[in-house]
Formats: sequence, structure tokens, C-alpha cells
Amino acid sequence: MPNDDRKIGRGTAWVAAASALSGVLDVITTVTCLWLWLTPADLGTATLAGAMLPVLERLAQLGMPAAMVRLGDGERRALSTMLWIIIAGSSVVLAATLVLRGRVGALFGEPIIGSLVVGYGVRLFLSSAHAVPEALLRRELQFDALTRVRIAASVGDALGKLVTAYLGAHGHPALRSWCFVIGPLAGGVVTSIGLQLCRPWWPALVFDRSIAVRALRYGVQLSGGELLYYLYSNADYLVIGRVWGDAAVGAYRLAYELVLDVVRLISLVTAEVAFPAFARLRDLCAESRAQRAGELLLRFTRQNLIAVVPVVVFLAVAADDLLAVLYPPLPAAATTAAQILCVVGALRILSFVLPAMLAGLGHAGDALAYHALAAVVLPAAFVTAAWVAPELGYVAVAWAWAIAYPVVFAVVLWRALVRCHVTLATYVARTARVFACGLVAAVAAYAVHAVLPGPAPVRLVVVVIATLTSYAVMLAWLEDLTPRSLWRTVRGQTE
Repeated sequence: MPNDDRKIGRGTAWVAAASALSGVLDVITTVTCLWLWLTPADLGTATLAGAMLPVLERLAQLGMPAAMVRLGDGERRALSTMLWIIIAGSSVVLAATLVLRGRVGALFGEPIIGSLVVGYGVRLFLSSAHAVPEALLRRELQFDALTRVRIAASVGDALGKLVTAYLGAHGHPALRSWCFVIGPLAGGVVTSIGLQLCRPWWPALVFDRSIAVRALRYGVQLSGGELLYYLYSNADYLVIGRVWGDAAVGAYRLAYELVLDVVRLISLVTAEVAFPAFARLRDLCAESRAQRAGELLLRFTRQNLIAVVPVVVFLAVAADDLLAVLYPPLPAAATTAAQILCVVGALRILSFVLPAMLAGLGHAGDALAYHALAAVVLPAAFVTAAWVAPELGYVAVAWAWAIAYPVVFAVVLWRALVRCHVTLATYVARTARVFACGLVAAVAAYAVHAVLPGPAPVRLVVVVIATLTSYAVMLAWLEDLTPRSLWRTVRGQTE
């Protein structure tokens, strides 16, 4: 599939550009609002409401956007059936938010939080307008069009947020927290218009029960896995808050986000392209599908490794300086926790590709089983660590991540390798060189960090240069790459 290979390479570059631009724009917009018009309390209120969005989204969509990519085949009857499921699910969620608005506000002690949750329900309902065009473009690997729309939507989101925050600070105080809902609503409207212009599509008044059952069986497994991920990836905060208090949660969260959130955000670029690429293999015969799936697994894994390994190396070496510059003052335990979590980050680079591969190949049950295992093992490890070593503080929970997550990773890796007929020896051989380059870069970066005096910002710049230079030189030497071919490898255009 040479044409798919070119689309995958370009798609990765497009998605990376859109993710970077959207992230930077969101940070700039939020900081601007906080500097000029909002208070930290306004942000906190919106954060509490926004914490419910991932749950509402999974309940409203029931995994249908992924099912459209995997099972839709561009067929009008199937896509229409799945769209009606989304509309029904989002209508039920919106109605529930309206009915429970008062109770949600009372639960959090802020009535506006219930109203903000209703706003998120409206956003989810309106997003059904672009569900099918987006799924079609993803299945066709048309990430250039998706990226252009996403960038326009980010601008719409930013403008909506800024205007609402401004109005909230000038005579309409109730709107201040609402800027974090109005902005995404504006971005959603731009997305719907843009995707309909790029890939016009209107549903048919049909509903096929057999298609609905098959799509729901697949989609509910995916949504269930994602809900479990949301559960276990936040369980550590609950344990730390219960045992060591809110201040410990804040310090640990900064260390966690510095490492695992950064790894997640970068890895999601690869996962976003990987899912439809694997889903397209459905049309191949069993033997060809397994062979191509193995090729894509190794390709996406190496691509993600090459891009993220130097980031993890830099975070591990310079965690103390980064935390001192970004979030002063923090205790030394935050640095220790961040460095321990870098071990987990190294495995997460590999693991983020695997659920996308399993779901794309139609094995949503395997992805669900992985998240279910993690939802049992990891919270149990967090509780055990807090009970066995309370004197370590939240560092004990970081150690629990480092000890328990490899067990979960081993299980999902085993299922992935079996599904795509790749041996463990082949998998290790294709990834070992990248890790070796990371090890050399870590030694070089640590040496520079240890001997270089001066303020932390200067040391950070030098460590970045040392990390990237040593990593690129080693990678080019081991892989026999030119600068141009190295860039193509990062984009996923070569093996």
C-alpha cells in the first residue's frame, strides 16, 4: 500500500502541526484570560466541570466515531444508523445534565458548575453534525483537510474564550467561567461547518438493527476501555489526597503532568493516525492483513519512539531545573517523583500505539481487557504503596507506577504481538537501537547537567542541545541515516 504509506507520513506531520498549534494557542489564550480578566477561582470552577467531560463524551457517543471508521465502509445505511445512535446518546446525556443540573451544583457547592455541565452537554449534541464527515476523512487518511479544519476551530475556540472572558469582566461576571464552555462551543461550530464543506454528507432516514448491534458491541467496548483509563489514570490523585492531603496532590500532579501527560500528548499524534491505518486493513485477506499489521505496528512504534525518547531523556535529567523554573517553589520529592515516572513514560511510549492497533484491527475486547487489568492492578498498587511506605509520601505512588505498570504493559504487548504475528525477538530488535540512542543521550545530558554551573534556565538550554545532538548523532550512526532521512523516519515515511 504505497499510497497509504505516503498518506500516513503526511498525516503524522499534519496532526503533529495541528496538535502543537492548538496546544500553544490554548495555553496562550488561557494565560491571557487569567492575566486580564479571570481569577484562579474561575479557572478552578471550570476545571471541576470539565473533569466530567470525558465521561459525558463516552456516554454520549458510545464509541460510534471509531465504529464509523472501522465498520462504516463509507456505506450510507451503516453510517446513518451509527449517527442516529450518537444523536440518541447525546440527547439522553443532554437531558440528564438538565435534570441533574441542580444536584451537580449542590454536590460541588457551586451552582454554576451544574450549568457548565449542561453547556458541555449542548456541545456534545451539536458535535454530532460533523461525526460522519470526520470519520470518512479519517478512514481515507485525509489528515491535511482535518488539520486545516482543526486549526480554524482552534482559532474559533480562542476567540470565543477571549470575547466571553472580556464580557465577563465588564458587566457580566457570570460569563467568566463560561468562557471555557463558549470557546469550545464556538470551535465545535467551526468544526462542523468546516468538515461539512470538506466532505459533505447527509444521513438517510434508515436504522438497521443488525448494524446497530454490531457497532454498539464494538463501540461500547472501546468506550468502556476509555472510561476505565480515565478511572485508573486519576486514581493516584485520590489516594494521595486521602493519605497526604491536597498540597501533596498539587505537587505530585505537576510532576505527573510534566512527564506522563507530555508523553501522552505526543504519543496521541501517532495513535490518531495509527487507528484508521489499521482499520483500513479490514478489506485485506487474513494473511495479508496480519503481515501488513505487523509492518505497521513496528513502523508506528519506531516512529513514536524516535520522536518521544529524547523528550523523556531530557525530562529525566533536567526534572529539577524544569520544575524549579515552571512551578517554583516545589519540594525535592517532586523531582524524585518525576524522574521515577520517566521509567513509566518509557513504556508508555510503546503502549499508546497498542490499543489503537487492537481497536483498528477489530479486537476492541483486547483493548478493554488491557484497561480493565490496569484499572485493577494500578489502584491496588497505589493503595498498597501508601500503606507500606507512608514515610515516602507521594513518591511511594510514583514507585507503584514504576513497579505495577510493566505488568500491565506486558499483557497488552503480548496480545498485540499475537494479533499481528510479530515475534518478541523481532519487536525488541526493531526498538532496541532507539533505546540505545536514548541511553547515550541520557549519559551526555547528565554529564552536562552535573558539571554546568549557572542559573537553571541556561542549564536547561544547554541540556536540550546536548540531548538532541547526542541522540541525533547516535541515531544517524546506528541507523545509517542522513538528516533528511532522519526527518522522514520521524514522520513515519520509512521503515
